[in-house]
Amino acid sequence: MQFGIPTVKSAVPHSESPTEGLWHRIRRQLVTADMIYGTILVSAILVIADEDEDDLSLLSVVAVTSIVFWIAHVFAATVAQHGKRNGKTIPLPVALREAITHSSGLLFAAVFPVVTLGLGVIGVLTEDAAYVVSLVGGVAILFALGAIAFALRGSRWYFCLVAALLTALLGVVVILMKAVLH
Repeated sequence: MQFGIPTVKSAVPHSESPTEGLWHRIRRQLVTADMIYGTILVSAILVIADEDEDDLSLLSVVAVTSIVFWIAHVFAATVAQHGKRNGKTIPLPVALREAITHSSGLLFAAVFPVVTLGLGVIGVLTEDAAYVVSLVGGVAILFALGAIAFALRGSRWYFCLVAALLTALLGVVVILMKAVLH
């Protein structure tokens, strides 16, 4: 146990326990380095986009880039995990399955901006509003991920708030970089 969360000693993930609470499942499946990295990546993609790019182009770039990074990450993790670990043989299919599961945060991170930009494409939101909501949503997601990560470790509320603010601050810094560089 580390920070009140069960740890896994092998490279192969543990199966979902029937007694595992909802928050712990969310933490294990969504609050991952890949989800945080993916959210920052998508925010950076949106930030560096040309001002005259329409939402369909942005949606395409976000989706394709996220898929390409996910494939590269799955490949790298599969190669790195395949073989012997701690005296235990990890077959290629097991390493691939673990890599796909572990890397899913990169894809999850693209869902909100793709849906939001899609709403801009079909006219539910204006293209400008969809763009802004995608950026602000990325900051909000980073805030939530930071808060959840610390809350599930049993941190006091003020540590959770500080962690959430610092995590979201990275998203704000990326957005401010666009304002300064453009």
